[in-house]
Amino acid sequence: MDLADYYEVTAQNRLFNGVDFSSVEYILEHCSIRDLTVGELLLQPDIPNHHLYLILEGELSIQLFAQETLKHVTLSAGEYVGEVSLVDGKPPSALVVASMPTCVLSVPHDTVWSLVNHSHEVTRNLLKIIAGRLRNDNHALVHSKNRTVQLEHQVSVDGLTGVHNRRWMNEAFPRALQRCASNRRPVAVMLADIDHFKRVNDAHGHLVGDLALKAVSGCMSSNLRPHDLMARYGGEEFAVLLPDTDLDGAKLAAERLRFMVEKNAIQSGDLTLQVTISIGIGFVPEGRASELENLLGAADRALYRAKDLSRNRVETSAFEE
Repeated sequence: MDLADYYEVTAQNRLFNGVDFSSVEYILEHCSIRDLTVGELLLQPDIPNHHLYLILEGELSIQLFAQETLKHVTLSAGEYVGEVSLVDGKPPSALVVASMPTCVLSVPHDTVWSLVNHSHEVTRNLLKIIAGRLRNDNHALVHSKNRTVQLEHQVSVDGLTGVHNRRWMNEAFPRALQRCASNRRPVAVMLADIDHFKRVNDAHGHLVGDLALKAVSGCMSSNLRPHDLMARYGGEEFAVLLPDTDLDGAKLAAERLRFMVEKNAIQSGDLTLQVTISIGIGFVPEGRASELENLLGAADRALYRAKDLSRNRVETSAFEE
């Protein structure tokens, strides 16, 4: 088949909107019809492109080329590919593959510029085509970035309480510890545990227990400084890192959290529930370095001491070599 067989489809392509096609048809005499089989590559990164391709029949798939090939968009009859790489003279940025038997009109570089020189309408249409492609690509990038942020949020945040999870803590806490050591600043870590949490679950059910976890975490996070770091450590335990905080400051912060949790009752229907927390503090003086594991171990020992001493209290454990 030759171009005459695809006259109507070609004339209706966006490149020729508002153009008397009969006045430019002769310029297309150097174009050729190309038939593609399923899976055949039309364009690929790192191979220069010197043609604009108008899809006459079939379907082309544009795929992003990275560590994995990801489908980006599908184009059908009446659409086009290759316009950006043809204009800027650089290799395509994506793979273009026939996703079904496809027929394209191959318009050489020189022919495209002859059309542009002949018709202002063709020039405007080509600019609109390129602008639309760039806009769509920018939209795809923004969507991809937003999706990435969402996924990062999902893997770093505890689904029940909304505070960060232990995975995030294991990355963020050591960085904060290192900064404090480098700046010769004190740092403290708190481990807070909801007292008698098993009794809450046994007496009122897990839904009320979940409500208690969310209420306690919300109360704690709203009573910390903006630069303090908090994570759900596991079960009914929460870890808080207090940068630039000496032992007295850590005690004040812990007592504030303990008091606010005790003060704020939890409502669930007709049930009014009051819970308390015990807190253990691990402390590193200024100018000293400590591994997170050691600091958490100190806080954990202090927490057990608080629980042994009737709960709803704060205990401390200083830095040890």
